[in-house]
Amino acid sequence: MALTILGYTLGRQITEKNLNQFPAKVAIQRIKQDIQTWRLAVTEAEQEYYPFRVKMQQLFIDTVLNGHVAACIEKRKNLTLLRELKFEDNEQVDAMFKTQWFQDIINYSLDAIFYGYSLTAFGDIVNSSFPNLTTCKRWYISPDRHNIAAYLYNQYGAQFLEEPYKNWHVWADTPSESGQSSCGFGLLYKVGMYEILCRNLIGFNSDAAEVYGMPIRWGKTGKTEESERGEFLSALVNMASNASIVTDMNDEIELIQNSAGSQGYMIFENLEKRCEDKISKVLLGHADALDSVPGKLGAEQNGAAAKALEEIQSKDGMYIESIINDQVLPKLRSLGFAIPEGNAKFTNDNELEELRQRVDTS
Repeated sequence: MALTILGYTLGRQITEKNLNQFPAKVAIQRIKQDIQTWRLAVTEAEQEYYPFRVKMQQLFIDTVLNGHVAACIEKRKNLTLLRELKFEDNEQVDAMFKTQWFQDIINYSLDAIFYGYSLTAFGDIVNSSFPNLTTCKRWYISPDRHNIAAYLYNQYGAQFLEEPYKNWHVWADTPSESGQSSCGFGLLYKVGMYEILCRNLIGFNSDAAEVYGMPIRWGKTGKTEESERGEFLSALVNMASNASIVTDMNDEIELIQNSAGSQGYMIFENLEKRCEDKISKVLLGHADALDSVPGKLGAEQNGAAAKALEEIQSKDGMYIESIINDQVLPKLRSLGFAIPEGNAKFTNDNELEELRQRVDTS
């Protein structure tokens, strides 16, 4: 069986193992984002008969470029990725959990929390591993139709929950917030507005620094020749380190400092801080969850920020456990991996630490 798209034939052995090769090789366009495009993204996703996630995923690929957003995402994912996964006293399966390709499955599945959904393709099996494991492009995926299209805004495509694709792909979605769709929009939509404001603030702040940070160079001259006036202007424009100019007795040069705007940067800094606090609250559960340091004043080990991270770690851990036990392990068994019946579970690091402390105290 082969799949033909505009004369280009994809063999079954290729597409069934990696649906990331199904869409046409066309890059998604990166556009300028503002509050209006942020609202249009959810409008497109909430359409009754023809919902799409193209604009939403187009928004997200720029949202994650923000340094604060990226740091919050990495912090939250590490809460789960750095935990130890165990399988009912089976050392062979435990060793598989530590491989890079299995960690990539967990990593890509965690992305669903932020993007709303994630489809992971196994690819070919090489020496009992998946070296070509990858995540599929989300702007081609319809979480409502459970398919991946060949082109943007195409309603039809490969049904990844059906044969022959289902055993080669892991589908991770999120609960719907409004019931308008069968899949949630992801946390990045909630932080998108604040990130857009932060993004624009960088440009505004740069303009303010240029306008208010440097004094105005004011030159007065009685020269009438264009060549002489040009030389005088060039000296003013290029005034920097070791600047020098020869003037007549009547020429004047003055640097005018704008004192009214000397504190203008605080407007941008204050708004950026407030937006980043909102982003931290949405992604990490607390405004200080990323910046607070245990042991410092106001950042106690058992403080509100630490408890927020603890709750997120527990919640994300249960989410990943369900994906591994309900999807990943059954699919690996069907592909020939010798995995006995049973479930995987993250070890409770907090309980182990409390046990160590009790033993040490005793």
